[in-house]
Amino acid sequence: MILNYYQESDNINTAIIGLHGWTGTEHSMVPVAKSMKISNAKWYIPRAPYNASSGKGYTWFSGSPENGWKTEKTFNLMDKLFNKIIDDGFSYNKIILLGFSMGASLSLRYGLRLDFSLKGIIPIAGYMRDTDELINTSSIKSKQTPILIIHGKKDSVVDYNNSINLTNSLKSNGFTSRLEIVESGHIISIPASNLVKKFIKTGSISDMELAL
Repeated sequence: MILNYYQESDNINTAIIGLHGWTGTEHSMVPVAKSMKISNAKWYIPRAPYNASSGKGYTWFSGSPENGWKTEKTFNLMDKLFNKIIDDGFSYNKIILLGFSMGASLSLRYGLRLDFSLKGIIPIAGYMRDTDELINTSSIKSKQTPILIIHGKKDSVVDYNNSINLTNSLKSNGFTSRLEIVESGHIISIPASNLVKKFIKTGSISDMELAL
């Protein structure tokens, strides 16, 4: 497991797992962590285990819709990472899964299978290929995990309507989810970062007073 870290201070009570997008590395989410300046959080930033088909960077899911997807290495990596974070002294309700693009998909696919609830799951600019499969493989406990879905209205890579449909499916199946559409493209923008910080501060998606 290749892992990077970032923290603003030694006064830590929250662990954030930062999952990069397609062709990313363990360095990709560091600028995001630095820009957010979340003083009470320690970031754990893993590198995806599969080589991207583009010849550079890494991917969480290897394969294609026609030939199927390889996921075993990714889920094994995530299991090891969670064990490490627990060994570092964080309880499950102090862990946030934050993913961008393909990492957003992983944050949900992995986080909703866990037999315990987390402090939160934050998918940003993600695409969920099979929502029914996501729902059917989710645990009962995961319905207690707050899910803050963020998507840019100007995203030309992943249509934000995908996140609208996903949020509706999650809500209709009893998950605690909230969608925020921001004025940005396929990036983690300043408005998205502000939403993340507000969510971490309040610890709730229902009580958030969102100031964009």
